[in-house]
Amino acid sequence: MAIFGALSTARSGLIATGASLSVIGNNIANVNTVGFKGSRTEFSDLLSAQGGGGSAGKIGLGTRIGRISAAFTQGNVESTGRPTDLAIEGNGFFVVSQGDGLVYTRAGNFRLDANGRLVTFQGLPVQGFPLNSLHQAIGAPVDIAVTGASSQPLASTEVSLKSNLRADSPLIASGFDGTTFDAAFGSSNFTTSLNIFDSLGAGHTLNLFFTRTGSNAWNFNVGVDAGDTGGTVGDLSIIGSGSLTFNSDGSLNATSPDPATATVTFDGATAQTITLGFGTSNPAAVLGEGIDGLTQFAGPSAVGFQSQNGFGAGQLLSLEFDENGVVTGVFDNGQTRQLFQVALANFTAPDALTPIGNGLFRESVESGSPATGVAQSGGLGNIVAGALEQSNVAIAQEFIDLISTQRSFQANARVITASDSLLNDLINIVR
Repeated sequence: MAIFGALSTARSGLIATGASLSVIGNNIANVNTVGFKGSRTEFSDLLSAQGGGGSAGKIGLGTRIGRISAAFTQGNVESTGRPTDLAIEGNGFFVVSQGDGLVYTRAGNFRLDANGRLVTFQGLPVQGFPLNSLHQAIGAPVDIAVTGASSQPLASTEVSLKSNLRADSPLIASGFDGTTFDAAFGSSNFTTSLNIFDSLGAGHTLNLFFTRTGSNAWNFNVGVDAGDTGGTVGDLSIIGSGSLTFNSDGSLNATSPDPATATVTFDGATAQTITLGFGTSNPAAVLGEGIDGLTQFAGPSAVGFQSQNGFGAGQLLSLEFDENGVVTGVFDNGQTRQLFQVALANFTAPDALTPIGNGLFRESVESGSPATGVAQSGGLGNIVAGALEQSNVAIAQEFIDLISTQRSFQANARVITASDSLLNDLINIVR
């Protein structure tokens, strides 16, 4: 009887619209969820095999949920200021390890755990590619782990000095005496020191002694503590020496030897030769040249600038991410080193991915296999560091859909009420 069919049809409408209300409610509930992708309900109609109206054709049996699909449109990217917060601008998903498999997410609210791994807020490790010496991604994605990351030391090989040696400094008749530190300081017109590093990253003090020997003529000597080279602590070890001549305009005329060097082997370290950068010589006495290093003017002896190119071993201070997802370690010795590159994955049909909660998705037969790569390659988007992608739910549209679905639910309920009234009338005819 057609009246019973109307009841069944209206019932299917109630079930389908009720499910649609649940989807809309879930979208609204997750309007502030990081990386959330709103879903929509797609209905399909049901047809009976035999029409109840004869030649009128088939009569529909109602509706059903054909599919609930996520809309992977771009959500707003908002800055957070946290260095481990990442957002994808464009296509792609972050790759996350879960058990023995991989899952995928757009939510980039990551953090470092106690083991130095970059993880999701659920503690799942984020995947990235190791980088070779050319900063190229190699191999298969692995956990991004920075535990024990350090910066290798660099032995000092160059020292630069910009300083003035007072032109009218008194001559020291006996010349420089490098037997002890006290004697060296006492037989020098000017001294300065700076820290240098050996191949093990240990710091040492390099002492430079300047002694005036005549008109526009000076000697220089370079020394370190003998205890640093396997000798007696406190003794002076001279590791380099030479002479300097200046022009009448105060510019450096010549250095002997040229270039000036000092050679030392610190205890347990590799032998190292340190080039002493005293500036550009001006043998032709061209006015205005040869004053970028040592000068001899009438002013007081003083250091204007000094530097060296070595550094000690460094421990990791923080991480930085660029738009390509390259993870750079910042170390306490002032150095930086690229460690990993964040892995991204893309799918032929991302809306067919299977949601498993917590903003995570698993590949399905319909979604296809993931194409894994790095940001800004193979159609993948770029990464924004210190920011998060917000939910793509449009709250105004959801409320419009809510009203429309609510009316549909009420209409189906009215069909059931009308069918019930007709059945009651039919029963009353028998009476």
